[in-house]
Amino acid sequence: MKHLYLLLLLCSVGWLFAADRGQKTEPSPNKPLPKAEVLKLTGDWNGSKLSRDIRILWLYGPEDHGGGEHDYIRVKELFVPMLKTIPGVTVEEAYLFPSKEQFERADLMIQFLHLPDLTDQQLKNFQSFVNRGGGVVSIHESCIIRPLGRAEKLAKCIGCSWKGNRDSHWGKFSHDHPLFLKTDHPAFKGLPGSVRLNDESYWSLLQREEVEVIGTIAPAKGNAGASFEDVSGSSAARSEAFWTYRSGKGRVFGTTTGHYTYTYFDPIYRLLLMRGIAWCLEEDPGPFMPLVFHGITSEEGQVGTTDRMMNYRNRRK
Repeated sequence: MKHLYLLLLLCSVGWLFAADRGQKTEPSPNKPLPKAEVLKLTGDWNGSKLSRDIRILWLYGPEDHGGGEHDYIRVKELFVPMLKTIPGVTVEEAYLFPSKEQFERADLMIQFLHLPDLTDQQLKNFQSFVNRGGGVVSIHESCIIRPLGRAEKLAKCIGCSWKGNRDSHWGKFSHDHPLFLKTDHPAFKGLPGSVRLNDESYWSLLQREEVEVIGTIAPAKGNAGASFEDVSGSSAARSEAFWTYRSGKGRVFGTTTGHYTYTYFDPIYRLLLMRGIAWCLEEDPGPFMPLVFHGITSEEGQVGTTDRMMNYRNRRK
């Protein structure tokens, strides 16, 4: 029995390492950007307003990695107050999973957590929320659910989900693996064809037919001047870095990036998230653009952070 347990443990470790196909790089934020450069990407938002009042639900859970990674509570505490500064936006919080009543009140759910073992009824409530027109922004580990047999049900809600360590993969990426964007998609229209981050992503996920991948990571070497379409079919591409999905009347914007906390202080990453939020809500992104700069713009006009943010103690709630 002891030998069988040891064998199973070794197999599990082997599957985990097989799933990790990323670079062994030190976590480091991008250098801050001049505000004028970021403004070229956000455009002029003066006078832009939401077409209606928006009710956002932020779903979070206990932090499960080392400091500076998967800081679900810290990121929630960063974004919820920011979102509340947008006229017409109210934000409610849910821990681990929303109640049926919270789903009924929400127009959009932003989820950043490791989902618990959801019941059939909870997954049914999730699906009903999306189908009746609720939007979802799913970030990083939010596409993973245990047990893995429920992965198909989660994918039906958000488009993509982790298939298990044998089939899906995860890994770090840095500037020699740019993020290529599908700029003819409305969520990324007008943005550069590629951007650079230092983060982590997942790929080879379980994917519904209705999913449209709009961001993929690929080696910079051999892809100079390449477009999203050029790299997306490559065997070296890490697909599903960003995707959109529609189910019923609902819209989903998903990403497998967002591992490090410093990434949420990066203006380019914030811009991508704000574009995704606006797309899910079918709103002009203008009202969300001030959040790209919120709290990360220095007196010298630099936007971003140099702090690696790894010296942080995890919290359960």
